[in-house]
Amino acid sequence: MDIEHHLRNHKEEISQKWFDLLTCTYPQESVRLLKKESNQFANPVGSTFRTAISQILDEFLGENRAEALAPLLDKVIRVRAVQSFAPSAALSFIFGLKTIAAGVLEEELAEGEVGIDDLRGFERKVEGLGLLAFDVYTGCRENLFEIKVAEIKRNTRRLLERAQIIIGDSDSE
Repeated sequence: MDIEHHLRNHKEEISQKWFDLLTCTYPQESVRLLKKESNQFANPVGSTFRTAISQILDEFLGENRAEALAPLLDKVIRVRAVQSFAPSAALSFIFGLKTIAAGVLEEELAEGEVGIDDLRGFERKVEGLGLLAFDVYTGCRENLFEIKVAEIKRNTRRLLERAQIIIGDSDSE
């Protein structure tokens, strides 16, 4: 039996621990809010995080296709990219999956159902997920900066148009 199969058997536990790891990067007040309500309207960020983590795990422990994982990662990373996290802090939850998996598979490792080489292979897969997450984060940040540049250009254009009107009005006097 492969390690992904063992992990799928523990999916709910892994999903909850990964969600907890993600939310603990926020201030305590925010953590309470993110965990309190699972309703998407009462707690859209917490609901998005819960759903996305579950979907990421499904794909990661299944076919593990980058083209399917990228938009799922985007749901979580886009939120974190607009917040005041450093890139390493925004993406650190990805690498926590290695520790969570090792902890969840403790019994299987002890009984030899899962070998240490299997765990190392899984850890390398998580590192690949981290690299994909970095690409997604970079894309989100680029998008954010493009929006900021466009806003600055619009504001500058309006300011120049106003200045021209004022200058134009004073020329006619």
